[in-house]
Amino acid sequence: MTRKPARRAAPAHKNLPFDVPPQIDRALKTAADKVGAVRAETRNVAAKVETKVRAAATNVRKTGETIAKDPKHFVEDVVRTAKSDIDKVRADVSREAGRIADEVARRVTAVVEPALESALHRLNVPTQKDLKTLITKVDGLSRKMDQLHPATPRPRKRKTA
Repeated sequence: MTRKPARRAAPAHKNLPFDVPPQIDRALKTAADKVGAVRAETRNVAAKVETKVRAAATNVRKTGETIAKDPKHFVEDVVRTAKSDIDKVRADVSREAGRIADEVARRVTAVVEPALESALHRLNVPTQKDLKTLITKVDGLSRKMDQLHPATPRPRKRKTA
């Protein structure tokens, strides 16, 4: 790539037939400076892009040569990479499916349990919670009865031999 010689900035127009206000003159100079800075930055970026494009072209050429020398190896690498990617995707999908199933189960349980409990209550069927409460009350009453009427020991019968 051949570069064109850089243009020189236009000389300040001192010999204009009219007077330019100082603010406009300063603004024009500032704009010219900024345009010059952008031009310099554009050249730097263009040089970097050119370098990267050349490097990419070299890499493509080398890859093409490698494929041409051993196409079977290239295909095996592509297949191996694809299998690895498929395994990763399969694991991700499986994990996500498990998470969704757990979420659905939680939501269904949150809706069904209260409805079921309400239906059982309307049919006068005790729930597990009701049964546990009743068992606790019966155990407490049993202890109180044992305290009021302790069991009397029975006399042992002696065995006669």
